[in-house]
This record gives sequence, C-alpha cells and structure tokens, in this order.
Amino acid sequence: MTPPDPPSDNAIPRPAPPKWREPDAVRAVVFLLVGAAAGWYLMLELASVLRPLLVAVFLAYVLMPYHSRLRKRVGTPVSIITLAGGTAGILVGLAFMTSASVLALRDDVPRLEKRADELLTQLERFVAAKAPWVTPVDAGQPVRVQVSEQISFVVRVILNVAATAIVEACVIALYLLFLLLEGARFPDRVRRAYPPARAEQILQVAGEVNSAVVSYLKAKVKSSLFLAVPVGVVLWALGVKFALLWAVLTFLCNFIPYIGTVVAYALPVGFAFLWPGTTWEPFAAAGLLLVCHAVSSSVAEPMIIGNAVGVSPLVILGSLAFWGLLWGVPGMFLAVPLTAVMILVMERFDQTRALAKLLKGG
Repeated sequence: MTPPDPPSDNAIPRPAPPKWREPDAVRAVVFLLVGAAAGWYLMLELASVLRPLLVAVFLAYVLMPYHSRLRKRVGTPVSIITLAGGTAGILVGLAFMTSASVLALRDDVPRLEKRADELLTQLERFVAAKAPWVTPVDAGQPVRVQVSEQISFVVRVILNVAATAIVEACVIALYLLFLLLEGARFPDRVRRAYPPARAEQILQVAGEVNSAVVSYLKAKVKSSLFLAVPVGVVLWALGVKFALLWAVLTFLCNFIPYIGTVVAYALPVGFAFLWPGTTWEPFAAAGLLLVCHAVSSSVAEPMIIGNAVGVSPLVILGSLAFWGLLWGVPGMFLAVPLTAVMILVMERFDQTRALAKLLKGG
C-alpha cells in the first residue's frame, strides 16, 4: 500500500466560517435570547409587585423636591407623613370614587343596551327607506347584538381596572413612604459603596434621570389637568351622567400617547349618545370635547411639555405595544417614562450610545 501524498503547498484553503457562526457570537446570541425570555417571564409573573413599585418611584421623583424643602422646616417624619399620606389619600379617594361611578354604570348597562337597540333600529329603518340597496354586513348576527356585547365588555374592562386601582393605590402608598424615607440617603450610600470617581459618575447619571423624569411628569400632569378639568365641566354642564368618571378617565388616558386621546374622547361621547332621553346634548358634548382635545393637543401640550421626552414617535408606539402586551393598560401608562429613562441610561455607555441616538426624536 502506497502512503498518501503529502498536502500540496498549492492546495486551495478552506474559507473562514462567517462571523455569526463563530462560537463566541453564537454563545452571545444564545445568552441574549435566554436573558430576554427570562426577563419577560419574570416581569410578567412579578407584575403585581413591579407595577405599583414603578408608579411609586415616579411619584417619588415628583415629590422628592418638595420633600427636600419641607423637611428643612418641619422635619423628616412630618414631611413624609404629609406628602406620602396626602398623595395616598388622593389616590385611594379617586380610586374609590371612580369605582363607585363604575358600579353605578354597571347597573345602567341594561338601559344602555336598550337605548343602543332603539338607535340601531331607527338607523336600519332609515337606511332601508333611503338606501334599500345597502345590506347588512353580517346577516348571521344582528348588529345590535354585537353592540350590546361591546358595551358589556367595555364596562367590565373599566370595572376591572377600577378594582385593580384600589388595591394598587394602597400598595403604591406603602412603597412611596419608604422611597421618600430612603431617597435622601441614596447619595451617601453610593459614595460609601463605590470609589469616588465611579460614585460621582453614578450620581451624575441618576441626577440626569431624575431631572428628565421630573420634568416629564410635572409637564404631563399639568397638561392632563388642562384637558381633564374642562372636559369634566362640559360634561357636567350638559347633564352627562358620571362626569367625574369621564374626567378622571381623560386625565389618565392623556398619559397614553395617541391611543389614549381616542379612548378619552370616544367613551364619554358614545355614552352621551346612548343615554336615554337625550336630544341635542350628545352633539354639543361631541363638538365641545373635540374642541378641548384639539386645543390641548395643538396648544397646551406643545407649550407645557415641549421636548420634555425627546423620544421618536415610532419608538413611543413600539414601547406602547411592548409594555401594553406585558402589563396591559398600566404598562401603557408607564411606557413613555420607562423608555425615556432607558434611553438616558444607554447614552452613558459607549456600546449603546449609537442606539440611543437612533431612538431619540429629532
């Protein structure tokens, strides 16, 4: 048997494998996917703990400057009791009043369904008389049945949100008490835990995050009040029932970009049209509320908020979809401030600075 020929110097070298198939790259992708899946699972399972904690953190951002000034005059315990107790009282009080309105609204669902059936019957007769060639889209299930189901579904959703809000308001108040107590000690603890240069860098990032969150929340609260108060007054003056509920709903929905405005306008106007015995009031409510929303979006929001967020609209829509899918309606309330904080933190690191610039608005 003859030995094999030695390899020739002119043999064609094998091409190098693509970079994405290198062991380090594959391992990094696997770790990233596993970490993302684990993070999603944990945030989903711990939603009842994390949601009120994040809300309390954002409220603490707003109250911390007032706490710093007030504790110099009356002392830390009195300041914490005043601010945390007052905020908790407002949250719990609004939650109970809203829940009472929602319970009363639930009792009126049969009347609303009957009114919807009457309006749809009149519409069908009008269409049959004026446009007989128009046929119903779904002949298998009457439109009035679908509308009744949607009314019941909307009321159930509002009732569930209100019931959850009562429980979470109490948890938020407890978190807020400890956050205000520990907030003043945070800088000293960071300086003790890290070297001086690293501690100052961490405190600088925390200061930027604090400033951004405080400016956004203060501006958003002002603009939401600017919209919710006239809406409540208009609905009350026109005799629309549950005006306080719709005002609170408008205030909260204004924290959800784009989608919240549609919901805050459609629900009270639709309810005004469905209420029995109304004549011209629903049309007046629809027109006046449209004016309120138009003035708020075109005048109040740009003047009060300006560039307080600095996030691209497309990124805002993506964050609404992500946090809404993860935590539902409460997640949509937290979507914008969480995204703004994430971008601020990413700007501080060389590896993610380019991505942060892409996510920021113009």
